[in-house]
Amino acid sequence: MNTENNKKEPQFWKGDPSGGFATGLVAGFIIGLINICSFNIPWLGRICFIVIWLVMGTQPRFKDTRTPEEIAKDKEERDQKFEEIREQAKAREAERQATKGQKREAKMQKNELKLQKNQLKIQKHQLKNRNKIKCPKCRSTNVQPLGVHKKGFSVGKAVGGTILVGGVGSLAGFAGKNSKKTDFVCMNCGKQFKK
Repeated sequence: MNTENNKKEPQFWKGDPSGGFATGLVAGFIIGLINICSFNIPWLGRICFIVIWLVMGTQPRFKDTRTPEEIAKDKEERDQKFEEIREQAKAREAERQATKGQKREAKMQKNELKLQKNQLKIQKHQLKNRNKIKCPKCRSTNVQPLGVHKKGFSVGKAVGGTILVGGVGSLAGFAGKNSKKTDFVCMNCGKQFKK
């Protein structure tokens, strides 16, 4: 019976070698970083890693003394905690997605309102420019008035001026006849027209 126990129980690793390895690795890394920044003792981090691993792996006081039932129970509790954490993370992610969707919806509504405002501005501008005078050639509204249009030589004024004043009255025919039309010139293409 003693020989079976001797065979089952390891001779060198009587403690927790895997836990000692992990702990030694972390401690050796941290001590190595501190050593690089300040002391600069060669191989200090590696030496600490090996010492911690050997101490925890060979000393029986670091051995896990729990029964298999206790280990299974602890594993079940740990799995249950992990599952709760996963559920909480899923709930937070769903809430974040919902909030993101609401923000996206609000942004889309804001953009639609901006688009509607811009369309109203364009329509208002079009209505405002509808009554403006446009060049018949290039349809530009960049036109300038030249003055009231006057017709050329008026025979009626010339005859009337001659009868009333004599020979000098015939010059009254060149005074022209006022009309309601105005001369315009397009500043883009240079076309002259009457409106």
